[in-house]
Amino acid sequence: MNQEHYQNANTQPYDVKYISRCLMRNALFILMFACLAGVFSYVFLDHYKKDTYTASVNLYVIPRDNAGIKFNSTGISSAVSRCVSALNSDMMKEQIKKEKDANKLKGNLSAYAAGSTNIIVMSATSSSAESACRLLKAGIDNYPKLSGYFQTGYLLKKIGSFEGNGITVNHADAPISALKVALLVLIAGCGLVGAMAVFTDKVHSVEQAQQLLDMDVFGALPFVKKKQEQKSILITDPRTSSQYAEAVDKIVTKLRRKMHENHYKVLMVSSLKENDGKSTAAANLVLNLVQRGKKVVLVDCDMRRSAVCKIFDIDMKDQKQLYDYLTEESTLQDVLIEYGQDERKFSCILQKKAVSEPEKWFDSERFEHMLKELSGSFDYVILDTAPIGIVRDAEIIAGYADSVFMVMKQDEVHAASVNDVIDILEDAGSVVVGGVLNMARGEKIAGNGYHKYKYGSYYYGYAYGKDGQHAGK
Repeated sequence: MNQEHYQNANTQPYDVKYISRCLMRNALFILMFACLAGVFSYVFLDHYKKDTYTASVNLYVIPRDNAGIKFNSTGISSAVSRCVSALNSDMMKEQIKKEKDANKLKGNLSAYAAGSTNIIVMSATSSSAESACRLLKAGIDNYPKLSGYFQTGYLLKKIGSFEGNGITVNHADAPISALKVALLVLIAGCGLVGAMAVFTDKVHSVEQAQQLLDMDVFGALPFVKKKQEQKSILITDPRTSSQYAEAVDKIVTKLRRKMHENHYKVLMVSSLKENDGKSTAAANLVLNLVQRGKKVVLVDCDMRRSAVCKIFDIDMKDQKQLYDYLTEESTLQDVLIEYGQDERKFSCILQKKAVSEPEKWFDSERFEHMLKELSGSFDYVILDTAPIGIVRDAEIIAGYADSVFMVMKQDEVHAASVNDVIDILEDAGSVVVGGVLNMARGEKIAGNGYHKYKYGSYYYGYAYGKDGQHAGK
């Protein structure tokens, strides 16, 4: 896929559901980092940020000759403004620096007018009460030296005793500052996750996949939480959601139509990585085809971490396996197993024991001969393979299969990686007929509207628990 296609596809409106899923998935980490940032900032601020002290005094502005005729609102307002400017000026700071023991006059000196009155509040803030008092006194003592530069018609006088104004203690607000830091990190974390969700090419919806991928996307299989003691998500199990069964049926209908148009019989089902649910998807494709009256054989070609026998709960203790056939220790009839009941029966060739370097057995005339025999006897031959993005097994098998069906776990695989795999498979001589978005949340399923699926602790993945609870791969 060319770069222009990606750029055009990424101009689509933001997928709020996908952004929400990303935030929910990363909520714990974001909250953890926010808490850590708050704790560390509190420790730092509590150690370095000390209490400060503020000393203040009220001053008032009066005419120099105390003549009432000059004491008008316009004149006094102008005089107050000039006095405030003088007290806050750089000239005042320079004058204070000339004082004896100027090194002890550390802090901040400021002044402001008290409303529309002739009163000015002058204050000095420093790290100690003594320094605050010294700085305030220096400001009051030095103002007369500057008054001539600003206003000659008015005087600045103190109201009351300077010592009587008292000292205000400004306690360090380390807890509040730490809380602000934690909140800032929380907001930044959410923003970062949201931005990554907007600009990523991870496949998160059917619509987006149809725009970004070089293959048809037949729909989505919903995320289903297994019921108690349910080992596998199978459409033949009455405990499985009806929405899931309907979604499988809808996808198989599209898949069959495309395979029929091109006269394909051998279908390889694979994924890019582990835990994408491909084995469960392959098993349900087979079950749906059997329900349609088709003669189907399922071949478990994942000889590294087989899962099909666990999905169907088949005891392989005394049963011949695929490896036995490929090494010419058994015939094709020896390894074929019938599974199911009555009209739902289908054939399968399974592999339970892990085999090292299985690619050399797939790249053989024996394997090619097996597929030819099976395609002559069955309507469909479904091959469940190892993930394409991990080992070469699937790439080799693709050379013998008519078509490939890709299973992609929602929010987990990048569109660019999927397209790279499609190119590899087509170079191997196979055709990718389409794919499906698996374990989807919030997707439109089988025309029944949008179904919301909560995040749960159960899933069906590539590995299994002790009791086989993780059903599929």
